[in-house]
Amino acid sequence: MKKESVMKKHWREPAAWLAGIALVGIVLGGACNRGASKPKTYPVTGTVTMNGQPVVGATVTFTPKEPPAPGQAGPQAAGGVTDEQGRYQIGTFAKGDGALPGEYLVSVTKYEGVAPTGGGGSEEEYRPPLPGEETPVPKNVLPPQYANPSTSGLSFKVEAKDNTFDITL
Repeated sequence: MKKESVMKKHWREPAAWLAGIALVGIVLGGACNRGASKPKTYPVTGTVTMNGQPVVGATVTFTPKEPPAPGQAGPQAAGGVTDEQGRYQIGTFAKGDGALPGEYLVSVTKYEGVAPTGGGGSEEEYRPPLPGEETPVPKNVLPPQYANPSTSGLSFKVEAKDNTFDITL
């Protein structure tokens, strides 16, 4: 009787086969993902002002004027939030990474209001509303026309370069 190697005997076990298949899948999956990349984005920055003053904490959203056809590359929704000087940087895939080239309709909103239970909105400070208690609703403090990209009157064309779009409300 021939003595079988431990390795050959090990591979007769179903669990060993499953582990081997999983390992091959992980290695091949990682190799395939290395080649996949996101479309190139281009910087989009600007300043939002109203009555000559910077608008702090506003959300600026770029919505494609015409979404790309399924499976086609093209503009995608992107957004950013203004800082203390009213400056924003748009991001599509990550914060501030820019936008894809194309035509966009733009909306600007700034919501203020109390979290449902007061406080700074952290999980530690949250408590569910009590029965009969009115839940405060955040309010957009900017003119309502700017909340909808179709009524804002704001549209920009992002090109394959650095783009700066200042927005005056």
